[in-house]
Amino acid sequence: MKKADKPRRRPVEARLAFAFTTVFLSMSLLIVRLGYLQIKTSSQFVAQEHTNEYDTYAVPAPRGWIYDRNHVLLAADKPTFTVVYTRLATPLQNTNAIAKRLAPAFGESVKNLLQAMNAYNYANPQVTILQNASPRAVSYVEEHENSLIGVRVITTPLRYYPYGALADHVVGYIGPIPPNNAMPQYSKYPANALVGLDGIEQQYDSLLQGVPGVMRVQVNAANVPMKELGMYPAPMPGDNLVLNIDGHLQNVLQQALQTQVASLRSQGYSWVDSGVAVAMNPQTGAVLAMGSYPDYNPQWFVGGISNQHYAQYQNAALNMAVSGLFMPGSTEKPLTLMDALNLGAIKPTTTVWDPGYLLVGNTVLHEWVPGGFGMVTVPEALEYSSDVFLYQTGLWMGHYPPSYNINTWMTGERVKAFNQLASFGKYFGLTSPTQIDLPNERVGYFHDNGYLSDLAYMAIGQDQVYSAIGLAQYVSAIATGKRMKPEVLHQILSPTGEVIKTIQPVVLNRVPVSPANLSMIRQGMHWVTTKRMGTSWSVFLGDPYSVAGKTGTAQTGVVGHDIALFIGWAPYKNPKIAVAVIVPGAGEGYLSSGPVARKLIDAYLNELAGKKPIPPTPVHVG
Repeated sequence: MKKADKPRRRPVEARLAFAFTTVFLSMSLLIVRLGYLQIKTSSQFVAQEHTNEYDTYAVPAPRGWIYDRNHVLLAADKPTFTVVYTRLATPLQNTNAIAKRLAPAFGESVKNLLQAMNAYNYANPQVTILQNASPRAVSYVEEHENSLIGVRVITTPLRYYPYGALADHVVGYIGPIPPNNAMPQYSKYPANALVGLDGIEQQYDSLLQGVPGVMRVQVNAANVPMKELGMYPAPMPGDNLVLNIDGHLQNVLQQALQTQVASLRSQGYSWVDSGVAVAMNPQTGAVLAMGSYPDYNPQWFVGGISNQHYAQYQNAALNMAVSGLFMPGSTEKPLTLMDALNLGAIKPTTTVWDPGYLLVGNTVLHEWVPGGFGMVTVPEALEYSSDVFLYQTGLWMGHYPPSYNINTWMTGERVKAFNQLASFGKYFGLTSPTQIDLPNERVGYFHDNGYLSDLAYMAIGQDQVYSAIGLAQYVSAIATGKRMKPEVLHQILSPTGEVIKTIQPVVLNRVPVSPANLSMIRQGMHWVTTKRMGTSWSVFLGDPYSVAGKTGTAQTGVVGHDIALFIGWAPYKNPKIAVAVIVPGAGEGYLSSGPVARKLIDAYLNELAGKKPIPPTPVHVG
């Protein structure tokens, strides 16, 4: 790893980290005579020692903190008291009697306490019976430690998400290790460890986790702690992470999606219940904001999620920005035209007469505007979003009509053209992994139905599905000519604030399109937002900058339930932000997704222009 030239300590972070560690260790030492968390740990964490005189207990390490790009705190740990119960092989221990004594002090029912105390198993004989314990509860356990066999107070770091649902799908959440080896990367962790289960918390768990400390405690014959013998080594907090996420822009994104969904539902689109958006720096690949509506609050999972919150989470569990796949509709058209120009299926000077329909075999394929657009050029095909131009282009890519047997063509050149466009999409991150540093990325793909018309439908984005992050990478690549690896993580900091590593931009590939052809495609996308006939002209009317983009309306087979999309970047000549917005079931892309894109671009470019952004505010859910 290359060291930073001048490791820097951020004073505020260093003081916060030092203060937290001091408080955490002080609390640990304060209650060490009560005993510490007994864990069967793996060799990765600490080798457990045991004799007739002393036992060893792992002291959990504070988890690393997560910040946005402006060092707004998104996730942290705060030290708390936790009461645990360990089932011991001694007749002196009476679980029922202990539960009855603890219930009044804990403000819990005997039934609930017994349920928690009996949740132990051979692999995990210790269970948590009270998290974030009150001073009253701690004092009670301390005063009666000799008779409450197996009950101990420990200091544990409690995860805290100060902004609630802000950047929820990006940050993720933590919880117990899932059963049945569902996440094999945690197979060597202690059975009762808390681990990242989504987002950055999962992706960089090994950095955030830290290293537990080891406490040696003298025990009697009944394995009851009698005296502390010392802690060595002390817990080592995990590294802190600084993300590329802009908390202000993230706030704008999540509020814009929520507002747009609510607005559509009020207009009669009662089935619209979700939306997704991504904003990234097309020059570097830095992910500036990412949202998948509906949201959830990561805090729900701290200490165990309630049935009510779990029901809400089920509707918000999927990060649709990386795990959702959607038909792209007309946002596909720039890709089709670039591939067709490369193949020579069309030329920069090609024109197509668009009367409002195209006859393919015995099938009539209609234009989205009755009567069509007349004579259409390549950049105008994007400006107007001419389906007929793209229908014809797709057929030309497959050399239709063939001069030989149609059945041979159907299984030969038709399939070849279909696969060619799918393969071409890999250069833009549409049909290949974008390599974003978030878990559970799904990769887009094409679906060949085996019909003559498939080439025409493929050309307008009806025979394939892509992810939102794939579309964001795609439009960024058009804007700059290079495909950048999307990066959520910006920096890794030590617990005391020194920069350990700064993530550098990674160029995955250059797009295989000539500068002249790429310039023509960009021009057409610029006309989409700047010319009166452009499909998104009204959305960006009066903007102080210049946008290039493409709308999309993907048909789902249900009238009125089309998928609305918008992709674009700004400024046109000097790209600083690229966006992809998808609102399933919302109809026309310019009406439903365009306004969200406008809010994102406005907010970010205003911020870059020096206009003080509104600080992020907590996002509340439920």
